[in-house]
Amino acid sequence: MHIEEPATHKPEAPLSVPDSQSFPESKDLSPEHLDPCQCSQAALQMALIASGLGLWDWNLITNKTYYDPQWKGILGYGLDEIAHEHKSFERLVHPQDLPKIRQVLHDYLQGCTPMFEVELRMLTKSGEWKWILACGKVFQWDESGKPVRMAGTHKDISQDKAIATQQYQLLEQLQREISQHQSTEDQVREKSQQLETTLEELKYTQRQLLQNQKMANLGQLVADMANEINNPVSFIYGNLHPASQYAEDLIRIIELYQHYYPTPTPVIALHLQCLDLSFVKTDFLKLLWSMRAGSERVKEIVFALRNFSTSDEGQMKKVNLHEGLDSVLRILQHRLKEKPDRAGIGVIKEFGELPLVECYPGDLNQVFMNILTNAIDALEERMKYDYSFTPQIFIHTEIVRSHLSLVNSNDISPNNKQIGKKHKVIIRISDNGKGILPHIQRQIFEPFFTTKPVGKGKGLGLSISREIIVDKHQGKIKCNSKLGQGTELVIEMNTTARHYAAIRKHASF
Repeated sequence: MHIEEPATHKPEAPLSVPDSQSFPESKDLSPEHLDPCQCSQAALQMALIASGLGLWDWNLITNKTYYDPQWKGILGYGLDEIAHEHKSFERLVHPQDLPKIRQVLHDYLQGCTPMFEVELRMLTKSGEWKWILACGKVFQWDESGKPVRMAGTHKDISQDKAIATQQYQLLEQLQREISQHQSTEDQVREKSQQLETTLEELKYTQRQLLQNQKMANLGQLVADMANEINNPVSFIYGNLHPASQYAEDLIRIIELYQHYYPTPTPVIALHLQCLDLSFVKTDFLKLLWSMRAGSERVKEIVFALRNFSTSDEGQMKKVNLHEGLDSVLRILQHRLKEKPDRAGIGVIKEFGELPLVECYPGDLNQVFMNILTNAIDALEERMKYDYSFTPQIFIHTEIVRSHLSLVNSNDISPNNKQIGKKHKVIIRISDNGKGILPHIQRQIFEPFFTTKPVGKGKGLGLSISREIIVDKHQGKIKCNSKLGQGTELVIEMNTTARHYAAIRKHASF
């Protein structure tokens, strides 16, 4: 280790200080066990103890450093818990303070300052940080004038720092109070601006509530229109099968005529030549079956719209949740299918055997719609910059026995203990999109919070979903997401609406 000789301060006379390991331990400080030199050292150590100082002795060449018991005791360490090396000191120093210490030491050894003195934080055995005042000087040089050994002290100044910090905080508080008294007009103006902002937010909330009411009315309108569409579609669908049968029978009659009367009259022959009867026979049946397939698709969409927009009339019903999920997927089919500018989104369903669940079906369908729409948005966003990406949505349902007692024992009737055997329905809807940052995950259920561009989303979908699950069904909903891997929304509900107060109190997450 090469250290330059101090530039301005001449080497002081070398002190007659023995090697660092020769300092007597506190148990050997009785005069009858010490020679005159050790008595002086004992007196020095007692003085250090009385003044609350810890002694250190550093060999700048070997980096061996002696730390006396008082030095270790300041930090709460025992005699053998800190090795006598300079690295032991640096390991205990706060990482933010190390550069400052090295700069102060460099300035001292270069002769820019008369002594080494610095305030730093050190780690105690209990895991706390203590403020230490470190002071020291070089007392031994080699023949060329380079520093060889350096000694100094450590002092605990945490209490002084705390007092200084408290005084500084009081001073800042006093300055703030003075500033507040001097800026009353600014405060009034700021309050006025806050009130204007609050008024705008209230107006925005009112608009959103009106919009929600419009959407509710639209849902009823969709249900009514679905019923209206269903009647003519059902008529067409129901008549296509006999129409196809009639067409087959007529074609069969024509074929029989061609077989038994192979030579038609000139007029019939001319019409047959213009008609291309062989093509018409084949294409007519294909046309009828295509119309039947199309009408089946229309019936599926109508059924999905009716199921999605069904009015619950304020009453809970026992329904099959899988039907609601399938209805929402049918409505969103136009967003899931392949398009010219992107691949299709695959939907992987793992449906367990669920019982009928007592719930508000229309509200739950709205929750499924919000979650699946967000998943599609996330996948489309990733597909914009990752052309090799295979978008997928996973829907998993299962029923599990509650691992917690969801109701208190005194709520269970002795004659009907089956009431206490509660089951929970778990619905997991996940995507393999880009995921959500942790600090955003904590906000996604807040009203009006959205990460979508202006005009793309209002930030109400997940907020309304949480209200439906938690407030209306006393269930739970949470988000799991890893950046770059995707996002999962987990819904937990009970199969029955009974004892909801206890269920909410003892829910598992």
